[in-house]
Amino acid sequence: MVRQILSLIAASLLCSATALAQAPGQRAAPPQAVEGWTPTTAQPSETAADRQPVDPWQQFAPVTPGIRAGAFMVYPSVTAAAFYDDNVFATSTNRQGSWGGLVRPELGLTTAGSNYTLEARGFVERKWYSRFSNEDQTNGAIGVAGTVMLDPNTQLVGKARYARANEERGGGESLINSFDGPLGYNTWEASGAINKRFGRVWTSVGLAGSWFNYDTPSIGGIPVPQTYRDGNVGVLSGRLGYVVAPLTSVFVEVAGNRRNFEVDIFDSRGYRVVGGLLLEPGEGARVKGEVFAGYMHQNYEGASFETISSFTYGGQLAWLITPRWTAVAEGRRNALESNLNGGVSLIESLVAARLDYAVARNFIVGVGASYLVDEFKGANRTDHSLSPLVSVKYLVNPFVTLGFDYRNVSFDSAGTGVPTYHRNVYLFSLNARI
Repeated sequence: MVRQILSLIAASLLCSATALAQAPGQRAAPPQAVEGWTPTTAQPSETAADRQPVDPWQQFAPVTPGIRAGAFMVYPSVTAAAFYDDNVFATSTNRQGSWGGLVRPELGLTTAGSNYTLEARGFVERKWYSRFSNEDQTNGAIGVAGTVMLDPNTQLVGKARYARANEERGGGESLINSFDGPLGYNTWEASGAINKRFGRVWTSVGLAGSWFNYDTPSIGGIPVPQTYRDGNVGVLSGRLGYVVAPLTSVFVEVAGNRRNFEVDIFDSRGYRVVGGLLLEPGEGARVKGEVFAGYMHQNYEGASFETISSFTYGGQLAWLITPRWTAVAEGRRNALESNLNGGVSLIESLVAARLDYAVARNFIVGVGASYLVDEFKGANRTDHSLSPLVSVKYLVNPFVTLGFDYRNVSFDSAGTGVPTYHRNVYLFSLNARI
């Protein structure tokens, strides 16, 4: 579904497996996240005005020393922003705009030893509108990730995360249901993986779980339970890779999933089989990330759900083109579920890209776009969302960044009677860090 418009991004810590794919004799690189099978309706909040799928080395970002606290390094920061949304309720007619504000303090924590690293992050975000107080919301997340090298060729990875978010107007099931206010939900995620290298061959086996719980919104004051979205998703995956060049591997992956929700007809089982290319960060690397493609199958319990048996793809790439230019790209195609017509399966496809240029070391401009397609199986409906963006950042000093972001969202649907809408969001931000 159409992603959320103005909630600042929380770092994703869910992975179903990781890869340890260095050539013999190389030092182990940071783990690479592999996309899980999280339902569309339970994704963490995203930033439409500042979407950047892969971090391209952050070479434009100032490096701050942080604060030493014993064995830990602490990285506090705060973001304050003002924004204008010209279509708060994502409607095709009677568009209503409003100014708003946002404050997000956050804290990072890292420590490392001879064979381990540990990182924790958390933030709390308050967002409010000058005209529509019922649209105000509070979001937040906290997560921890750790890596242990049992020996030079064996790596253990563990991650856990909790997030509180609100589904934005024009996104998720809120696009189908006209709720009286934003819909809040909670997400818990945990995962672990073991990675092992045998010369140029490497293996990775991972297990991940996600749990979701939604508030009960209302329509016209009448409660509308969202129990069909409450539940859990488990994923077991394995990869087999081969190093074909330094920091470069080909791999095959087999992953199975089980989805259980409070309403049984939304339950399903599925798997995917893909092959791909993994590009790791390291000395001399100019591209990092991974891409894969293959086959997916998802079989649902409900009679109104069609079995999905189709091709799939995914990946995230970052390209350091020159010292001044960076590019990032993301794509995915997943089998999901929706409450449309009482319950249907759907295929969601996303492609997104962004290009940034440093006019000067402290002045960066960026452009990008994302295109999202939702195919509701058996419902004679396909939704399309195109979202171009423009970004400007000015690094005042190593501790302060000023930013301006513009995002347009254009939504249309092939479904009968589904209204289109357009939305423009302008964001002015200040980020301060130590």
